[in-house]
Amino acid sequence: LATPAFAQLNATEKEDIGFTSLQTRLGVLMPTGTSVSVSQIEAPDGSSNYRPNTSLFSGKTFAFPSGGTTGISSHASTVGQYLYGANSLAASIGATANSDTVTVYEVNNWLQSGFLNYNTASALPLVESNDIQNHSWIGSTNNTTTDTQILRRMDYAIARDDFVAVFGLNNGSGTTLPNLMGQSYNGITVGLSNGNHSRGTTTIDGTGRTKPDIVVPTSTTSWATATVSSAAGLLIGVARATPNLTNAQTSEMVKALLMAGATKTESEFSGGWTHSSTQPLDAVYGAGELNIENSYDILTAGEFNASSSTLAGKTGWDFGTASASSTNYFFFDLTSGETNVSFTAVLTWNRTVTATDTQPGPGVSYNFTSIVPNLDLKLYNASGFTIGALLESSVSAVDNTELVYRTGMSPGRYALAISSDTSGIDYGLAWVSQVPEPGTISLLLIGALGIGFQSLRRGRRS
Repeated sequence: LATPAFAQLNATEKEDIGFTSLQTRLGVLMPTGTSVSVSQIEAPDGSSNYRPNTSLFSGKTFAFPSGGTTGISSHASTVGQYLYGANSLAASIGATANSDTVTVYEVNNWLQSGFLNYNTASALPLVESNDIQNHSWIGSTNNTTTDTQILRRMDYAIARDDFVAVFGLNNGSGTTLPNLMGQSYNGITVGLSNGNHSRGTTTIDGTGRTKPDIVVPTSTTSWATATVSSAAGLLIGVARATPNLTNAQTSEMVKALLMAGATKTESEFSGGWTHSSTQPLDAVYGAGELNIENSYDILTAGEFNASSSTLAGKTGWDFGTASASSTNYFFFDLTSGETNVSFTAVLTWNRTVTATDTQPGPGVSYNFTSIVPNLDLKLYNASGFTIGALLESSVSAVDNTELVYRTGMSPGRYALAISSDTSGIDYGLAWVSQVPEPGTISLLLIGALGIGFQSLRRGRRS
């Protein structure tokens, strides 16, 4: 590791990702990931150590189902600082007082009998009872067929148990993605805001999908991955504590909230942020840089169900179900005075992985097969509740994420539309309309006049 052991989020990083501004706004009401549990999967160091230094994390309950050496891993300790440490985005994750847990696995055990059971055809993955799995490691079995079965087992477990899984990419700007676990569909794949991570399109188990999903301004992908997991914990804690937000705890919704809140105009983005209608994410920066304040604002704006006769908010979300026979519409207004608005919407859904017993007669031998429903997301002008001109579309044929982004929007009525080639597919949709902050010249004039100011930045459905 190039970074000293036991590093943690610094003030600049917290400010960059919207945490400081949100904390200033909310004060004592700032969420901390209360009642959230996490699984931390760690690769062993050269001495087979994989455990964090638990003395650094007072008030946490740890479990080590992999057993093995009790030595301390500096990597695991630093991941812990970014994920659930006192200076993380969600310091209450794993708190003993809330009966929460930090469950730490050694990755080889986790891949096998500890959780995934990838080398035991007669066994399914074990059940994940924690809210989040953090994977600050990369790897491969050097066998594409085996790696594919591991990825399918993982996506099967995410969909079955409904937890958020966060995966890191390689450090360094290579164009080869790690087979494990950076080519997952149902998890969240993380890179760095400075672009110093592997990037490109997937090469196994469904080729051509763009990775990463989101980036973070830390020094290594391990810390960035843990930061996204911590951000997920903050959002889950808020959703869990608020009755009308409970649908936002799902894996699809957390992913959509984090990606929709991501910013796209960061100075580190060499060449800027770009995408197309068939490639929803930027080839280097994904949906953009994590911004927990934006994601929190989308979450607390509330859930709006699809409707062709009722308005949704200009910012909000929906955990809904897509149909092959009808389109889901979300109509919203930008009112007078809301000009030059920047609009982002992200649609995510899980691929469907089926475990089939292929063993004739007695005994069980599971084979995991995959189907990826094709959902599309479009933004239209509207008049009343009638669709008008198409403004933006995201229609990738291979990704299980769609993203529309439009700047310079004026007052008027608009509509988001979700269509699908398959019925009964749960999705997470999150959208945000943002009015730009005052320009630099205006701020300088206000400052010169001596006027003080503060810049304001913005359970599964039954």
